[in-house]
Amino acid sequence: MTNQQIQETIRSTLGIKKEFVGITVWKEEPKDIQKYGERAFPGICTQIGEVLETGKTFYTDKDQCFCTGGVIATGVAPPVSEEERDEMLKVHFEISKGYKDVDTAIAYENQLEKIKPSIKEENDAVQLGLFKDSESPDLVLIFCTPGAADILNRSYTYVTGEPIQGFGGNGACPFAIQYPYGTKKPSFTYSDVAWRKYVGLADEELTVTFPYQSLVELIECFPTVANEYKHYGELVEE
Repeated sequence: MTNQQIQETIRSTLGIKKEFVGITVWKEEPKDIQKYGERAFPGICTQIGEVLETGKTFYTDKDQCFCTGGVIATGVAPPVSEEERDEMLKVHFEISKGYKDVDTAIAYENQLEKIKPSIKEENDAVQLGLFKDSESPDLVLIFCTPGAADILNRSYTYVTGEPIQGFGGNGACPFAIQYPYGTKKPSFTYSDVAWRKYVGLADEELTVTFPYQSLVELIECFPTVANEYKHYGELVEE
């Protein structure tokens, strides 16, 4: 089954409006793919929104994202030291009071470090494009309702016997990119205000991320599972 067929099978069955986005991580900058033309603000969430809007495929590197969460999440940029991080939090706190004080902001980031897998590899670029145009992406982003996410989760657990990890918190890249990239397991998150705004999510949409191979493995059982649970609770005529 092609990526186009995988996508359309899931979208048509679950009524998903948005196209899927593929993320491919490159050890070296690809030579036959267009490079993103400017520095994105805030960062990779803006670039994903542009993919959805224009259908273009391009790659980005560590210098093209004002917010480095997405490129750190894929090993394209190195993680900042704890000292650098805390100084950045202090500066950010003066601009935007997202926490009651700096110590609370630092405490949140310390908790986040316990969740995020460590990305030890060093890569040069992240390719972003529509899933149907991607050959074998590392990750597939699906933007859907909680009801659709439930059917995707049930399809995954049907095959693996494992639950999908869900996240809530400030930021999105640690949950929607770094966790599935580092663990090779899917995740879902309602993300945060920046991701939702710049990706272009509707109020009812959240982000479900699958490693490519996980999506390929569940697609065979997906129609059976979807049919079973889409009609859950309906009376069956004898």
